[in-house]
Amino acid sequence: MGASDAPQDPAAYTLERRADYVTSVLDDVGADKAAFWGYSLGALTGYAVAVHAPGRLTRLVAGAFDPIGGFRSAIGPTLRHLGLPADVDPYQLVKQGAAAEPAQAAVIDSGDLGAFRANYEAFSHEPGPHAELAACGVTMLMYAGTADPWHDPMRTFARHTGVGFFSVPDADHQGGWNRSADVLSGVLPFLAGDPDA
Repeated sequence: MGASDAPQDPAAYTLERRADYVTSVLDDVGADKAAFWGYSLGALTGYAVAVHAPGRLTRLVAGAFDPIGGFRSAIGPTLRHLGLPADVDPYQLVKQGAAAEPAQAAVIDSGDLGAFRANYEAFSHEPGPHAELAACGVTMLMYAGTADPWHDPMRTFARHTGVGFFSVPDADHQGGWNRSADVLSGVLPFLAGDPDA
């Protein structure tokens, strides 16, 4: 996106490569460590850094991405909710959903469609990194809207690992992004805590 490269090979978008991209930015700005906050695909990127470069994170905030089943865990429920057959290409739905937001539509229109597809092929087939994430040692906070298909898997992961979790009542996936006041009240105290806690 933007002025960065836009490779059309899904191998460029593996979890390890996602982590490399983030740590390269940290290196470029001279930061040894940073807190990372990601939502949806951004949360997956945060998981990647926690798994492949945990020493670079002071803490991780992850919103609305299933660490157990990955992206594919939302496909079935979404297709059923929309009344669509199971063989529909979910990529088109993802693209349409993103394009509904004007800022996202501008990014899509100016971007490389082959790169977007390669990115989708990578993240949609990645299994959730739950075992590695549970063992990474990074202090984490997770959240999701109660109407988001990823709410329950995230809450389950948090309960089993002792990770902090909060719900955004009645919010779907987009609502968890839009309701910043509800989200900030849960995240800001976590970010203000001792980074070495």
